[in-house]
Amino acid sequence: MSHVLSMSPESDGDWYEAINLTQPDSVELIETDRDTFNSAFESFTQGHHDIAYRGLLELSNKGSSISQYFLGVMYLGGEGVLQDFCRAHMWLNIASSQGHKNANQQLVKLTKLMSANQVAEAQKLARKCLKQKYKDY
Repeated sequence: MSHVLSMSPESDGDWYEAINLTQPDSVELIETDRDTFNSAFESFTQGHHDIAYRGLLELSNKGSSISQYFLGVMYLGGEGVLQDFCRAHMWLNIASSQGHKNANQQLVKLTKLMSANQVAEAQKLARKCLKQKYKDY
């Protein structure tokens, strides 16, 4: 998330709006719970990764591709969670499948770092996550 953390919220800590303005592929934000997203993102910037994770997970489980993208980034960098390329791939893959361009770009880069077995496992996780409607993820 470090590339986004350098932004300043446009008004009163409104990360939702700031990201919407700077990331043209984030049109999906309209369907994301703005208060939950702002709270989660602000928690992350303050180093409260556990709170950020819970908020982003809640939104991700409701299909928020921007939240799924940021969960993938957290797993990719081990920011607030144990670094896990398979989980990062899973969330980035799910977000990318909904048209999130930044998720797709990160997914392409990540896939090059992973073995074929790791990619297969990540794809299996993504299918299972979607089939179970995000339960236990």
